[in-house]
Amino acid sequence: MSRNMIQVFIHWAAVNSENIGGPNKIVEIDEAKIGKRKYNRGRYLEGQWVFGAIERGTKRFFHEAIEQRNTETLLGIIKQRILSGTTVHSN
Repeated sequence: MSRNMIQVFIHWAAVNSENIGGPNKIVEIDEAKIGKRKYNRGRYLEGQWVFGAIERGTKRFFHEAIEQRNTETLLGIIKQRILSGTTVHSN
């Protein structure tokens, strides 16, 4: 995936994302790296980390590009974007 396509996706997700969840709602969270393998070999991916969530039933979602995948960053996004009273599922 080219860098331009990644930037288009990140922009689209930012514009179309919304806060999700609430009492009696289930939200699934996950992170992924969007990019390509270096020299088409091995497991290493060059690209951008993205953290996102989707609400079961409504399919409402959010995605955010992140620089670090640490607990502080991910919990900050969860607290900001997922409404209180939500059941959160992660893998």
